[in-house]
Amino acid sequence: MQTTLFRYIDLPIGDRAAFELVCARHGFAPAHFDISARAAPGEPAHERVVTVRRVGWSQSYRDGHGQWVRQFEADLTSRFFK
Repeated sequence: MQTTLFRYIDLPIGDRAAFELVCARHGFAPAHFDISARAAPGEPAHERVVTVRRVGWSQSYRDGHGQWVRQFEADLTSRFFK
């Protein structure tokens, strides 16, 4: 089964804007993180898996119509990426 890889700039503009807002709220810039996404063929775009990496830490989130940004913010709040 072949998966499709996406980069940050390939994500929907709404997801990118929400991510940038969350980063700013917590004192980060989007450039502090490496973001990629992957989706299996035939899966809806909103079901992709988004992976966020920063300085040796990484976390993957199911997209679920932008829910990954909320989960990412919860990890920032709990200082997972610091």
